[in-house]
Amino acid sequence: MEFLKRFTDRLIWLSEHPIFGVMAIALVAFATRFWNLDGTADIVFDEVYYPKFAQNYLRGEPLFDAHPPLAKYIIALGIQIFGYAPLGYRFMTALAGSLLPLVTYELVWQLSDRRSWAWLTGWFMAMDGLLLVESRFGLINIYILLFGMLSQLCMVLALRRSRQRWFWAIATGLMLGASISTKWTGLAYIVGLVTLAGYAWSNYRQTLNMAQFLIGLIIVPIAFYLVQWIPHLMINPERNLWELHHQIFGFHQNLGVGKTEPVHPYCSPWWSWVLLIRPVAYFFEYRANSTVEFVHAMGNPFLYWLSAIALLVCLGLLLGKLIASRLKSLPQLLAKLGINLLRHPKLSMNVLPYVQPSAVLLTEIYIQWRSLFWFALYVTTSFAAHWLPWSLSRRCIFLYHYMPASTFAFMALALVVSIMWQSNLKIFRAIGIGIFGIVAIAFIFWLPIYIGLPISSNYLPVLMWFRSWI
Repeated sequence: MEFLKRFTDRLIWLSEHPIFGVMAIALVAFATRFWNLDGTADIVFDEVYYPKFAQNYLRGEPLFDAHPPLAKYIIALGIQIFGYAPLGYRFMTALAGSLLPLVTYELVWQLSDRRSWAWLTGWFMAMDGLLLVESRFGLINIYILLFGMLSQLCMVLALRRSRQRWFWAIATGLMLGASISTKWTGLAYIVGLVTLAGYAWSNYRQTLNMAQFLIGLIIVPIAFYLVQWIPHLMINPERNLWELHHQIFGFHQNLGVGKTEPVHPYCSPWWSWVLLIRPVAYFFEYRANSTVEFVHAMGNPFLYWLSAIALLVCLGLLLGKLIASRLKSLPQLLAKLGINLLRHPKLSMNVLPYVQPSAVLLTEIYIQWRSLFWFALYVTTSFAAHWLPWSLSRRCIFLYHYMPASTFAFMALALVVSIMWQSNLKIFRAIGIGIFGIVAIAFIFWLPIYIGLPISSNYLPVLMWFRSWI
């Protein structure tokens, strides 16, 4: 127990000292994303498309892509610097993936002033397997998250810094426009921006004026989105912007429709992503001496499962607020129930050991109720905005479409664990440390199939816990 207490104190100390705490996150993020970056095959999964498209832009050659061009421009920058080779078309994506945990850390810190919540969020972002895999190849999904989370951070800064509000309002629009310019799914970040505006108004009476709202959050994103198409249209003059969007929309709408068999063996329904039922194999190759090199786009299992529980806890906080607002006498009812329990010695003897710790935790939550309500609202509404629309999709969809929603699920878990860390009860602090520990151990355990380390073919079944993972 003494060792656990010292370990707990060290982790909490790290979370409250940003220089050392953030450096630790940055070290793990950059090391895991850049290590042996060009060591896994020349082409992995959708690298058959995006690096080629980026090269087309550099050469001025016509192309059709089912997504806006911004991410390919960024990949092209890496190719321009390092050449058309794995390092060249993976470098910028690895850089974006390395920065994402730090951006998310800063967002939570600026939003809440809670170091432990920010620190845990940054760590969970750094220790997710799917985010890691997507950051190590010439793919585009990680840019949606980076620009989307930057838009949330800029919005918080716009609301907090009244003297620089115009600057940060325009920056918010630029980052939102950049996220949408990677994939249209970046539009879902608008829900988070609205919730942040509601939080700032409710708690601090801070808001954007009408001009800042119209220019920063409407005109700037639209202008950015339209301007980024100019190089593409110059190379592909046969279609105007309207015709091109009609073609792209038709491609996504009709992908796989009417076919009796799945378009891809790793298609998965939207509801299954929370439970990590069907990951995506990106690369598999047999090596000498009965070893295999396997890259599996699979989230950190315990991080996913625990985050799903944390989302339910946050939803419970919201429902509790709603019930409390309806039942003004709820505190008195609970107090009366506690008195009645104490009046029955046998009943109180059996129930009190379980009720007392929960009562203390609920009291601690009640003290922070106002801010916790808005934090829970922000993570749950943002999560829903990125996840639920996929229920309407008729096309083949994959686990990586869950990535923007997963960041808010991790944020929810970090919020719950940070509350446990700050509890006066040792049992809840121990549970919080245990959650952090099991996520870290799971990350290390499955790391070989995140970064493509050669492993024994006999060891692979140890990592594949379920048939649906294969």
